Amino acid sequence: MNILQVEFKNRSGYILRGIVTLPNTQGPVPFMVHLHGFGSNCSGYRSMNAHTSRVLAKQGIGSARFSFHGNGESDGDYEDVSFDGLYADAEDIFAWVAKQPYVDAKKMFLSGHSMGGYIAASCAPKIQPHGLILLCPGARLWFSCDQMAEAMQQMGQDYIDIESVCFKASFNNEMAKHPDPFTEAKGYNGPVMLMRADDDNQVDEETCIRYAQGYQNAKFHRVSNGGHDFASIEARDKVEETISSFIKEHI
Repeated sequence: MNILQVEFKNRSGYILRGIVTLPNTQGPVPFMVHLHGFGSNCSGYRSMNAHTSRVLAKQGIGSARFSFHGNGESDGDYEDVSFDGLYADAEDIFAWVAKQPYVDAKKMFLSGHSMGGYIAASCAPKIQPHGLILLCPGARLWFSCDQMAEAMQQMGQDYIDIESVCFKASFNNEMAKHPDPFTEAKGYNGPVMLMRADDDNQVDEETCIRYAQGYQNAKFHRVSNGGHDFASIEARDKVEETISSFIKEHI
């Protein structure tokens, strides 16, 4: 396989940096674009995204994974991150990948984990990927964003510290202006794969069920153990196996 370090400038002038992983084949290949979760980066928790990319490459599937601006090696600090900015990054990343000569632009899949899953589902009606992969999408953040912003204001501060990540009131206020996540996801009618670990304490079962019910062609897969980040060998292997099967089924 071939691993490329890539970068481009997004619409706001930030340089987004990421990794493209290519199979050892000639010509354009099916591709997965992956969006990472809150405060993470393109490699994912315990390098899960990197490992998944290598698994896909061995099966003739390419992938691209960028850090959102303010995350990982991309430009900016997390203080610069806005909710609408994540949407814009997702659209810019998908558009950049589609233009690359090694990509089969008609067979591009959009994937997202946690907050990245929320963003992926909400962007899919506009982006219209060939297939959509949602790993424990973090939609329930929307249902508490008003209260989060108000609580910060009552404490006289414009952010809270979440494991050294600056989570701003303005981020929550911006999120609140969007329709609820399940309404915003409407308009995408392609194949959808959802997945959640049964011991995930951040995204509940109901969230994934509601997403699945809103699509015409969705399959909801469950895995035992691993938590929100699928952080066990068993869970990681199951995620990779399910993603691979889903992509191959639809190409």
